[in-house]
Amino acid sequence: MTATSSSTTQGTTDTALSPAPKNYILFIIFIAIIGAFSSLVNDMYLPTIPAMMKEFHTTPSMTQMGISMAMAGMGLGSVLWGSASDRYGRKPILIISLVIFVVATVVSLFSHGITFFIVCRFFQGIGAGGTMVLSTSIPADVYMGRQLAKLMAIIGVINGVAPALGPVVGGVMADWIGWRGIFAVLLVIGLVTTFWTTRYKETLPPQRRLQAHSFSDYARAYRSLFTNGRFMTYVTIKAVAIGLLYAYISSAPFILQTHYGFTPLQFGLIFGVNALAMSAGSTLALRLKVMKQGLVIGCAGMFVFAVADAVVMWQQDDFMWYEIFAVPMLMFSGMIFASANTLSMEVGRSEAGTASAILSVVKYAFAAVVSPLVGLGNMFHSTAIAYVALTVIALVLAWKAYRLTPLADMVRTK
Repeated sequence: MTATSSSTTQGTTDTALSPAPKNYILFIIFIAIIGAFSSLVNDMYLPTIPAMMKEFHTTPSMTQMGISMAMAGMGLGSVLWGSASDRYGRKPILIISLVIFVVATVVSLFSHGITFFIVCRFFQGIGAGGTMVLSTSIPADVYMGRQLAKLMAIIGVINGVAPALGPVVGGVMADWIGWRGIFAVLLVIGLVTTFWTTRYKETLPPQRRLQAHSFSDYARAYRSLFTNGRFMTYVTIKAVAIGLLYAYISSAPFILQTHYGFTPLQFGLIFGVNALAMSAGSTLALRLKVMKQGLVIGCAGMFVFAVADAVVMWQQDDFMWYEIFAVPMLMFSGMIFASANTLSMEVGRSEAGTASAILSVVKYAFAAVVSPLVGLGNMFHSTAIAYVALTVIALVLAWKAYRLTPLADMVRTK
């Protein structure tokens, strides 16, 4: 498979796509695994958070800082690894980031206080940031247009299984081996993925790499994308949707287990069902004629059901109503994830690593800020406020995206 696209940033000499992988199924599995790291790093140990709070003798907000610091690390890692992969290639950068993840996970197993654990989570996030940013830039090296949209949607569905299975597995393991056992499983996943990466074929040949010789060269690549209104609109919509997701993720263990009285295993099953709803949303995005339609419809639907769920939480109604509105809210979020990823990477194709880095760091900034905020005061009320504020922002940006004139990045899925 060969195709060409015009270069928009100084320093790239050839933007022809790399040959498509010979084994498409294995390629999807590999990309899905490295893309799922950010979910696994947070979701697998979610059922153990209330128990960790007691073990470390700390508060819910401090325990949730473990999620926030991982997000902050992923954001920083995305910036470092995204630009570095444009300059040095995808494979060596992916290996380095995975090694950092593995080392940080090993060290975290020796945590005896919440502060030490939080620091380990930061470095764990830095390593996982490389896997996340490369899971979107590698596909953009070999596919474009409808094929890229399909791959992103397929990976979105597969990655929806990770947050679905993560809490379920974590719930089963929580009472058996605790959070350290869960982190040991993450360690094994990291080691296996590192070995697999050594067998992976480079998708960014030297002639297509960013010829950066100074910090100003990297800054120029970032500036060209940060000042691209279309690109930043798609990126910010994705970031707001991620912020909503992590408002849900951070509050769910306490709301479901502490307030509604579900066990860690039951929490994992409920969380898994909701995560599968996100996968369904990614699939639905492909059924629309134009990918941007998925972005606009996703924002509108997410707003409606998030506000409804916020009312339920504010009044602390029955669990049934909480769940009835959470499922479609997350489904419409899934539509946004698939649509925003594809549209963003189409606009930033010529500097895919840098574009993916910006996509990651902005969304992780939202996640890192939102996660501890929902633990302040009455968790039901703080989470409800976060839901409404974030989805209002998404709705405004969706209107802006809707008014954008159709250009080449208006990806058609049919």
